[in-house]
Amino acid sequence: MLAVSVVMYAWNEEENVIPCMEEALDFLAEATADYELILVSDGSSDGTAAAARSVQERHPDHVQVIEYHPNRGIGGALKTGFDAARHEWLCGLPADGQVPPSGLKNLFDVVESDPCIDLVTCHFPHRFQEADNLARKVLSRGLRGLMWLSTGVSRKLDGVYLIRRADYAMIPTFSDTFFFNLELPIKAIRSGLAPAATTMHIRPRRAGESKVVNRRRIQQVLVDMLGLGMEIRLGRRLW
Repeated sequence: MLAVSVVMYAWNEEENVIPCMEEALDFLAEATADYELILVSDGSSDGTAAAARSVQERHPDHVQVIEYHPNRGIGGALKTGFDAARHEWLCGLPADGQVPPSGLKNLFDVVESDPCIDLVTCHFPHRFQEADNLARKVLSRGLRGLMWLSTGVSRKLDGVYLIRRADYAMIPTFSDTFFFNLELPIKAIRSGLAPAATTMHIRPRRAGESKVVNRRRIQQVLVDMLGLGMEIRLGRRLW
């Protein structure tokens, strides 16, 4: 069984954070040899951090809570959590409940069946029937096409992956947006890490609204994507 650090990123998820953390801890206690859950409150202005600390009080040996301001984005939160992690394997989860923690077992099983695997990526084959709306569908497919045009990468990546902490530490990343969840696997594969892939189911968020689909964030994702494309083609980053 793996020793895993799961980073759960949250921005104003006060309604969701306690049940999502408890569900993740229940799963990890059964599925891993050793584990920690790191909740990163990414510039939250509500009671997200306080709610997370109430879970930490009940599970002090397995929970870290990190809070900072201002909001940085999904990539910024994940990098903060990964840098604080202690265990061999890293993965991330949103604190909105869309990704069932039990689905991480699909990633764990891949590594446990083949110790030569360094990175497991994930695809949600039924995401639009199970959870996402038309706007997210258009955005996702559009970004996938733009990613192929700018980087030459056509692999299906849906933002959940498992990577060794030592390997992550050797890969320079720049994005603080949700594009980080594409940048890191792409760079990991290009660096020579042995990849594998699996699938997962998702579900609607528990409460609240998605914060991904807004113009400012999409613009920054496009900038990050073009920057990675230039980095791949020229061997250096221009911005």
